[in-house]
Amino acid sequence: MIKTYYLTHLQDEVHMSLFQNSMINAGIRFDAWRRCALMMVTLALMVSGQARADWILESGPSSLNFVSIKNNAIAEAHTFKSLRGSVEKGGGATVYIDLDSVETLIPVRNERIRNLLLITSEFPAATITSSLDLAPMLTLSAGEYLQMDLTFNLGLHGVEATKTVAVRLFRLSEQAFQVSSIKPLMINAADFGLTGGIEALREIASLQSITPVVPVSFSLVFRQAE
Repeated sequence: MIKTYYLTHLQDEVHMSLFQNSMINAGIRFDAWRRCALMMVTLALMVSGQARADWILESGPSSLNFVSIKNNAIAEAHTFKSLRGSVEKGGGATVYIDLDSVETLIPVRNERIRNLLLITSEFPAATITSSLDLAPMLTLSAGEYLQMDLTFNLGLHGVEATKTVAVRLFRLSEQAFQVSSIKPLMINAADFGLTGGIEALREIASLQSITPVVPVSFSLVFRQAE
């Protein structure tokens, strides 16, 4: 009887251990699936938007940059390397910023920004949406430009906010135009729930301070879809 009891007890422990391991593995698989699903949804939105577009953003000549200031004295310029976007014939414009593509020229800092500030596992992209009046742009000849205040919606870190920025719209050719900021757009981390992430970055880097307001500038080139 005692021998049978111990064998049964040992079998129960083995079954419990196998169950716990299966639960841990399932959790890992679910987290990986969730990240993959987020990226697939983002990609699907990009592709579906571009399929309807008259103008497609060219990532090569386009740029989106921001400046961070640490210890109230040291300013450093950074960028996002991957941008996608389109403008539909009705004027609906969308730009997707791949937040994993942040580039600060310091790999460990890139990783910290992804994981501690932007949390790209949950928020892989920022989105910019706006409605443009294309008529004035379409009347421009190559080499001509116009200036305007552009109002747009910025989706970042699960928060939506309306912003306005002064831009210059330059007609590069019959098939391309450029939209660039005239003055930097000031983004306050508090508006998007990012202050906790900035504090985490400050602590891990042993800094005195990181300024929570960031100037952002951009230059986006759109080419007419074939």
